[in-house]
Amino acid sequence: MSDLIVRWGGLRAVMALAGKFLIVVVLGLVVPLYIAAPFGATHTPAVEIHDEAEVVDDDALRSALEGVGFRRDIRLAVFTTDDVDIESGSDTVFNDAVLGYALNRQPSWISTADPDVWADGLVILAVSPQGRWVGCYFGEDVKVGKYTEGKIQDAARGSFRMSQWEAGLEAMAQRTAESLGKPITSARAAVLVTCLSIAAALALLGLIFFCRNAARDSLRQARRCFAQVTADYDATQIRAGTVPADNAYGAQVLARFAWFEERYVQLVRLFREFGEPRGAQWFALGCFRDAAELEDRAKELDRLDDVIAAASTFLTLGPGWEEVWENEQGPVREDLGSYAALCASVAFSTQRAKVSFDVAPDRDLVRERRDRLAAMTSELVSGALTPLAALDELDAMDLDVHHRCGDLAWRALAADTSSTGRKRLARYEKDYAQGKYAGESADYQGRWSSSARSERHHYDLATTIRINSKSVGLDAPGLYDAAVRRSGVHDAGAYGANWPYSGSGASGVGAVPLFSRPVDGLVTGYSNIASPSSGSSSGGSGSSSGFGGGSFSGSGSSSHF
Repeated sequence: MSDLIVRWGGLRAVMALAGKFLIVVVLGLVVPLYIAAPFGATHTPAVEIHDEAEVVDDDALRSALEGVGFRRDIRLAVFTTDDVDIESGSDTVFNDAVLGYALNRQPSWISTADPDVWADGLVILAVSPQGRWVGCYFGEDVKVGKYTEGKIQDAARGSFRMSQWEAGLEAMAQRTAESLGKPITSARAAVLVTCLSIAAALALLGLIFFCRNAARDSLRQARRCFAQVTADYDATQIRAGTVPADNAYGAQVLARFAWFEERYVQLVRLFREFGEPRGAQWFALGCFRDAAELEDRAKELDRLDDVIAAASTFLTLGPGWEEVWENEQGPVREDLGSYAALCASVAFSTQRAKVSFDVAPDRDLVRERRDRLAAMTSELVSGALTPLAALDELDAMDLDVHHRCGDLAWRALAADTSSTGRKRLARYEKDYAQGKYAGESADYQGRWSSSARSERHHYDLATTIRINSKSVGLDAPGLYDAAVRRSGVHDAGAYGANWPYSGSGASGVGAVPLFSRPVDGLVTGYSNIASPSSGSSSGGSGSSSGFGGGSFSGSGSSSHF
């Protein structure tokens, strides 16, 4: 194996890359060329001249047409006639004239196997100088699409208008030769397939270079994050040692730290197995997938490192705990924003329906909860509130907001006693019972604001101590047991509801703990029911053409010039 192949990543990688580029060439060059101009146009047509209108030089025209190369054996019949009813208003008058001539004078033009179509291998090019008609007709084995028939007729139109009959018929024969024998006879279909083939080639070429660039970027990010995790590893262990294990919050953080240590060892092994790709190896899709996995795992550990640091800082009220506490309030504040939006939606929908309903108590409650969050910060500073009690209160407040949003939506719909209102309430109750508003597939957005016009605040979902769907390490062994550990049910006290930490459901290694989902799904559900949308429909039309009478259905058409 040459040094060049070794530098390019080995024979397998080079061969795989060469195969991909070969596919690009085939799709982007060979296929379009084959569709547009396939090879083998070497067949001389068997030319017949039937100049009933006496407007062409038979010998000169025959010689010219025999010089047109086809891709298969063709019987090429030229027919000129003025035996056409010029006064007829029928669109098929010229088609009927050509068919009548065939039936009376040239029965060999009609298929013996099926007398309702033209004979196989036959192409008829026809013109009526006085009637100003041009037409082309085909046997079943050489027929083309209507679009191509029009193009063949268009090729002669300019010459025919100047009475250059031989030139026009030769142009028709040339365009016919270009169309017959193609893998795709329909010109529009050929253009579509050509565009799709070129698009596929460009997409594959883009994918090839995307894999290389993305793999390099992912590896670079993975190494950066892993270097940060490694540099902070000892400090992370020290911080984990300061997290109390005798409460649910500390226990679930420590469960995730144990998972962090296992994943760290796995990541070291994966980096060793990934090695140092070279040359053509970077272009492999597998290389990109492996590099992306390294990046995801490294970022995951880096975020979990931040969770452990945040938990240690807040639970011990260490330096910087205020920022951790501000981030920890994020999901609750986001739900309070959804609660306020629901109040606005209820006020609008009930007013529009002319239903008496007062949302002021709910708006007051949103304001009270926000004021309470500010007061909790002051109590943490003064020592009147412990970190664990603050987290417990956030849990209870979150549950209370979910309950009150559901109750507000139900009361607003129930206030409308009209038949429409009762139907909306029944639909809401059905959807609610089916869990459509539980938000099981929804995630917090990581942002909140106190009003529509106020500044938007962002928080990091992945680093909150309280678990949400974006928390890092949700599949850590033992996390469920740690999250539900309680000495009985926690009383929410001032919020009038119990926070249900229950041991029911799956538990043990890999079980996912219970956590809150955003309440905005219920807000959207209420708005959709209170303000249903309507739909619309549309239609279309089509067209057809053929011969004027009888059962003949041969391929071909005609038009004026």
